[in-house]
Amino acid sequence: MDIETAQFNMIEQQVKPWRVFNEKLLGTMSTLPREQFIAADQKGLAYADVHLPLGQKQLMLAPREIARLIQALELTPSTLVLEIGTGSGYSSALMSKLSKKVYSVEIITEFVRNAQKTHQKLGINNVTIEEGDACDGWMAHAPYDAILITAALPSLGDSFKRNLNKNGRIVCILEKDNGLVATMAQLDEANQWYYEYLFPIESPKMINSEQVNQFVF
Repeated sequence: MDIETAQFNMIEQQVKPWRVFNEKLLGTMSTLPREQFIAADQKGLAYADVHLPLGQKQLMLAPREIARLIQALELTPSTLVLEIGTGSGYSSALMSKLSKKVYSVEIITEFVRNAQKTHQKLGINNVTIEEGDACDGWMAHAPYDAILITAALPSLGDSFKRNLNKNGRIVCILEKDNGLVATMAQLDEANQWYYEYLFPIESPKMINSEQVNQFVF
């Protein structure tokens, strides 16, 4: 595979046509070796417009999808980011180039170890990957300026409000009208969620999320 050509085609044919205009994000995607984040037998599809299986019933979103999600976070060099669901470590690697610090939480031990090894190999040193269940948030380093959640949630619970800085934003995948929609959420003056719906998407449900959202006080 000609990596340089594959990266160019990914940007020009997939990502840019999907209204991704952030030049720093595009530049990072065009140089970050996506093939390093997937299994050896998947490397020929590293830059293809497809979901890639990671094992454990989880998947890696298509490049254009993750680009739109990250762009919606509006990251800056001073942004403190929480990612819930490290997966391959690709998303946190992208965000590391656009923000000050990324804390990424993953419940699957194998994913934690693999992502840590990949980041170390690539010299990424402003991402901290922690193992744990963050289906209702992660207070360890809160509050965060931006939160990315790439597994699907039935709804965005109030517990995430404590995680978010004033004027912060969450980009997540929520159930809506019998489907899933990539969504940007912020808090209004009354501390209630308001949403901007971005695009339809498919993603596995977040592990343990059903139990949290169905809990009755």
